[in-house]
Amino acid sequence: MNKQNLLNMLFRCFNFKRSIQAKIFLAFNGVVLFSLTMIGTLMYQNFIDNLKQNTKGYVLDSLRHADKNLNVFFEDVDHIGSVIVTNKPNVIDELLSPNYEVSYDWFLERKRTEDFLQSLIAYKSFIKRIAVVGENGKIVYTGTPYMDKSLLNRPLIDKIINADGQKVLIKQTAGETGQADTITFGRSIRYNRQVIGVVMIDIDYNVIEHAYDIKTSQGGFVYVIDSNGQFIYNSSSSFPYDNVNGTFLESIYQKALTSSYLEEKILQKELNLIVSYNSITTGWTTIATIPEHNLIQGVAKLRNQIIEGVLLIFIIVLLVSIALSSQITKNLKRLRNTMLWVKKGNLLIPSKITSQDEVGELKEVFESMILQLKQLIEDNKLQEKQKRDAELAALQAQIRPHFLYNTLNTIKYMANIRQADNISEVTASLIDLLRGVLGNTKEFVTLREELDYVRSYMTIQTYKYMNEFSYSIQAEPEILNCKILKFILQPIVENALLHGIGHMQQGGIVSVRVFREGSLMKLEVRDNGKGMHEEQIEKLLQKKGGPAKSGSFSGIGIHNVHERIRMVYGESYGIEIFSQPDLFTVMELTLPLSKGDEDDHVQRDDRRRRAAGQE
Repeated sequence: MNKQNLLNMLFRCFNFKRSIQAKIFLAFNGVVLFSLTMIGTLMYQNFIDNLKQNTKGYVLDSLRHADKNLNVFFEDVDHIGSVIVTNKPNVIDELLSPNYEVSYDWFLERKRTEDFLQSLIAYKSFIKRIAVVGENGKIVYTGTPYMDKSLLNRPLIDKIINADGQKVLIKQTAGETGQADTITFGRSIRYNRQVIGVVMIDIDYNVIEHAYDIKTSQGGFVYVIDSNGQFIYNSSSSFPYDNVNGTFLESIYQKALTSSYLEEKILQKELNLIVSYNSITTGWTTIATIPEHNLIQGVAKLRNQIIEGVLLIFIIVLLVSIALSSQITKNLKRLRNTMLWVKKGNLLIPSKITSQDEVGELKEVFESMILQLKQLIEDNKLQEKQKRDAELAALQAQIRPHFLYNTLNTIKYMANIRQADNISEVTASLIDLLRGVLGNTKEFVTLREELDYVRSYMTIQTYKYMNEFSYSIQAEPEILNCKILKFILQPIVENALLHGIGHMQQGGIVSVRVFREGSLMKLEVRDNGKGMHEEQIEKLLQKKGGPAKSGSFSGIGIHNVHERIRMVYGESYGIEIFSQPDLFTVMELTLPLSKGDEDDHVQRDDRRRRAAGQE
């Protein structure tokens, strides 16, 4: 492929409005690029979400593990405290003893109590000191000594006493203990329901620091807060607060008091993952913060790899789509060139398309259309000749009705001169009937016009049968201007006359009644003739038009009228026949009720008919 061909291909690929190849190329690559972008984004986001969940899970598990480890220590301390507060010989008797320092008895009692306390903390290096402090001022301790009795934390002692026998865990700073930070376990000592003192067990603070030394991430911190809002542990050296109140952790702490939870929150203008955990044993709330930007720094390499992969795949798809779209549209271009060849008037089809796909089918259809076009050109020449012949025949046929009207009017005029009223009436009725059939080309007429055709037809038939039958026509005046299909009532009346009462010598009656029933118009034709069986009725409605019976005016069958009504108005309309042999036949036509266009049109037709009758 040379440079010019490549440029032409690229031009076609990006000429979106005029090239199917460009549409295929752009649509295909757009879908692929969108799909790759979405897949890459979803993969990256899914990885980030999994990383967050795994980090949260790791931190939460670490907090639970730390709490579980501390519980081992606290349960041991709680057991020691229970032993102390319930020991009467070595603790309670010592606090109630009247012996004070410095006496020999006091020394023996103190020695006995110290030995007892020492036995409790043997091999328990995490306990730094046990002190029993009586309300009477006596102090017995083992472990790290007090530098000065003034270092006794009296508010802490009061808090232990007010706990009403429940354990108390509280952090004491180095200034309060005289040595180092510690976690103090306290419990009151009672005798005869009276508080006589407290026991305080100091736990090495290194146990707390070691338990909560959790590496969340770079820039992450762990905070342990007791039920009073005091910090038990704080891994952040830049957060020098003793109480959570008034800090950015206050709202998180209040929420975490009810239950452990995981969430994302902005802390100090930075999005952090927050993990909290409540300890059942200690009542402490642990809050861990994990800066999100530090967390996702390690996945930057993965993000770059995803972007590079998406770009590489897209470039490959781009090249493949150019070749593929060119191959797909090759036969379409050939078909287009063939159509341009035919457009210039060349009906010989030089086609090189051999594919069996949709383009091949289009080629075959196009060739078939060209062959039909050739045939149509030949047929058009023949039709033009036939059209000229038909126009001449139509002109001749147009002359005949006028000649017939003039002739009948002449007969009517001569009958009036000779005062032959019967001949004049028959002639006038025939003129009206022929004018309605031959002169009115409308498909719809008013009910008034249709009844006039029936009346003219019955007038002629009355003279034919020499008054052997009688007829009546009744219609509600308000529906006379409604439009109905032309010439649907006369064939029904003709059928009643020829097949119903035609065999009767006298006494035959044909009645026509038109009335309104809701939104429907009912046209009823009744005769007292020989009637029909069910088989005859079914055959009559299904019998299609055949040769007209001798003496018939229109030759239109009942079936034809029924089908015309259903075709125009719908399947729910048509003719129903009710009959009893040798008694009667009723044919009922059901039509939708529709008003005429304008009453003045009907009035003009009435005036025209009256004028013709006076001629």
